[in-house]
Amino acid sequence: MTKERKILILLLVLLIFFVAALVIRLITTNLAIKSEQEYLLRLNQQAANENTLSVPISRVSDPLKGKKEAIVNIVEFASFTCSYCAEMSEILNELSNKFPDKVKVTWKDFVDLSGQTALRAAVAARCAQAQGKFWEFHDALFTNQANLNDNFYLATAQSLSLDQSKFQNCFENQQTLGLVQDNFNEGLALEIDGTPYLFIDDQRFSGLTSYEELETIINRL
Repeated sequence: MTKERKILILLLVLLIFFVAALVIRLITTNLAIKSEQEYLLRLNQQAANENTLSVPISRVSDPLKGKKEAIVNIVEFASFTCSYCAEMSEILNELSNKFPDKVKVTWKDFVDLSGQTALRAAVAARCAQAQGKFWEFHDALFTNQANLNDNFYLATAQSLSLDQSKFQNCFENQQTLGLVQDNFNEGLALEIDGTPYLFIDDQRFSGLTSYEELETIINRL
């Protein structure tokens, strides 16, 4: 075998070795990328599952109307600028009055955080809650939905004999914004698609629900 032929064979062997190494590296890299993608997908799915709820969270910070020991808890996600929520509020008031020992109502804010009117109304109501007058403020907001603005909130606080300085400081500094945001995030995790939205145990009611339907459910519990 000539010297030139030996060199050619050696070069061919080296070329084959180089190509094989390159192929193996590409396969290994692709497997690593696929593994990482699967890992990230599992993380995203896990995060999505962790951020999904089937029933509302029980928070001591949520406004509650009625006796704590009442067996029927109606959890309402609502907004003060929602006209159907105003109607729902009247229905829930009727139910609370008819079943004072059996029914309690829990309020949850569900407002578009970019909608300033609804958001500021929610913050103001929670500032009234800090002085023990949430439900009175709640009723005033729904009664005057066409007049919701900062001046109205301050005037309502005054009419309810709240400490004006404390209320104004709370409202202007949005000290209760976190409570509203927590409720909104909770609503998203529950996949709520609008207001009003009710929960009674694990039952869901989207939109305006009639007094008769709710009364029938309460009588069964």
